[in-house]
Amino acid sequence: MVEIRFHSLGGQGAVTLINMLAQAGDLVGRKVQAFPFFGAERRGAPVMCFLRMDDKEIALRSQIYKPDFLVIMSPSLIDAAIEEGTKEGTTVLINMAEEEARSRTADLPFAVYSVDATPIALDLGMEVEGLPVVNIAFLGAVSYMTELVPLEAVTEVLREKMPPSRVEASMEAARRGFTSVVEIRKSKAASRKERKSAVS
Repeated sequence: MVEIRFHSLGGQGAVTLINMLAQAGDLVGRKVQAFPFFGAERRGAPVMCFLRMDDKEIALRSQIYKPDFLVIMSPSLIDAAIEEGTKEGTTVLINMAEEEARSRTADLPFAVYSVDATPIALDLGMEVEGLPVVNIAFLGAVSYMTELVPLEAVTEVLREKMPPSRVEASMEAARRGFTSVVEIRKSKAASRKERKSAVS
């Protein structure tokens, strides 16, 4: 079983993100479990979401305290996300430009990846009340980093779920998220450069 915990701000689209990832997992035959945890339900407030995937039925119903992957959709949440719990072997994906990520995460003892999702959202007009909605870029980035669901399954979900007027932009955001992930600190996983270049 693979466990992923997401930390975002209200309005960034994390709940939609985990639901789309769960649907993509279902398309490729995985058993999935996805659920959010809200504090104050308002735009800009911290939100945690949880996603589990396995090849067999998932019996656990708890929050995820020691995730395999930790996805941080706002740089302001780095400390809170780490304090919420990790384990040896946790891999972190953070919404940040490469140089800033190298500086801000230098002391973290984890494999770290970054994706600069905010400019992707802004470039493609994905804003609500001035807040960039980065979830679709993260849909591609999580596909790339975790290898749990292929980009083809992600795009199939987008075709089904997004309004027709937003399908093309959404698929582009996911593709850019997939191809823009940068390895900040080495992990033990095999190189993924071949998969990234294949969709560039």
